[in-house]
Amino acid sequence: MPGIASNDQLIAALASGQTVRTNWGKLFNPTAAAVANEWHTLFRGAGNPPADALFNTGTNLAFQVVRDSTTSAGAIQHGGNVQPTFYKYLLSGSAVTAAATVVPGTLALVDVVGFVRVTSVTTTTAQSVTNTLGQSDTFTADAGTDLCTWTSTASIPSNLLTGTRVRLTTSGTLPAGLATATDYYLVRMSDSTFELASSYANAIAGTQINITDAGTGTHTVTWLLPRYTNGAGLNAIIFNSNATALGASTPNLSLGYTNSAQATSRATPTVLPVGKTAASNSHIIYTGATGAGKYNYTVPLQAGDAGIAQIDTIQNATSYVSGEYSVALVRELAQFPLSTLGLAAEQNFMFGLPSLPRVYDGAALYWLWGSGVATPANSGFSGYLNFVFN
Repeated sequence: MPGIASNDQLIAALASGQTVRTNWGKLFNPTAAAVANEWHTLFRGAGNPPADALFNTGTNLAFQVVRDSTTSAGAIQHGGNVQPTFYKYLLSGSAVTAAATVVPGTLALVDVVGFVRVTSVTTTTAQSVTNTLGQSDTFTADAGTDLCTWTSTASIPSNLLTGTRVRLTTSGTLPAGLATATDYYLVRMSDSTFELASSYANAIAGTQINITDAGTGTHTVTWLLPRYTNGAGLNAIIFNSNATALGASTPNLSLGYTNSAQATSRATPTVLPVGKTAASNSHIIYTGATGAGKYNYTVPLQAGDAGIAQIDTIQNATSYVSGEYSVALVRELAQFPLSTLGLAAEQNFMFGLPSLPRVYDGAALYWLWGSGVATPANSGFSGYLNFVFN
């Protein structure tokens, strides 16, 4: 079985050369509008990997998935796909900066799962997002056990988690007990097998649908997210993805979403993030300064929620004059606090917490930078990341 369950397994994987080392370097070039206590993306920063303009492409208000193979080489490389034979983990890493005016601050390593581009920034009502279940794979069903088996050897199905909302199609007839145009919830049994439940609660309880025949033709499962597929642990960031600044305004920003328990009509809290006038390229636009409406880089969720499975609506309550912004779903893997010019921040995830963060096939790894008391200035960051698979 893939994975690392003991120090002995980790040592054996290292001894067998099941590792990948990535050296990286990114430039940080905020505009004069940048202030202390802001968070920025380094997506468009030059370096290795190169600048990535992915996040201001595509259709307005349509969710787009992000994988390392679809980002114009803008994501940090981690050795490609290894599933379902192996699982991959972040083992250790280092980061350093060359500009004293930037420290102290924090680099956050995130997996960007997908994003929504918003060009209709003059609209002040809640705008609906198009969420197309664009991930798919085929399966067969066993009427005797209710067990479904992926027919593909691709790595993507092994990313699917219990509680993921799915829909079914077929070239013939679906197995008896199942229907098209109906929401089902996946019960993960293994990397290659699953069952289906009629509700999220039933999926968590392991109460599967009784399948009474195998059906005919080729059956297909579709779902939305390429990784963290039930939304657990996913948070949103709202940032200026364009090379030009947003036009003047300071709107309240809010999201409507489906949470990781698949409950709909969830919303960001009453005290909403406040967008920044003329937000600079890369700026996470509700960060910076202090007071009401200013937050860490993730958008706050409704009380009790553990993640976002789907962005349903996006609203800026006051019109921006021009420009655009993007809303991305991210999962943080690690933080690297930088305190001193030229002093590297080292992280060993074998002994620290979280221990050995999982890096899924297709993970699109990017850096975010959070400035401290100093006003952000042009700088360069560099370091390495070590990955291990077993």
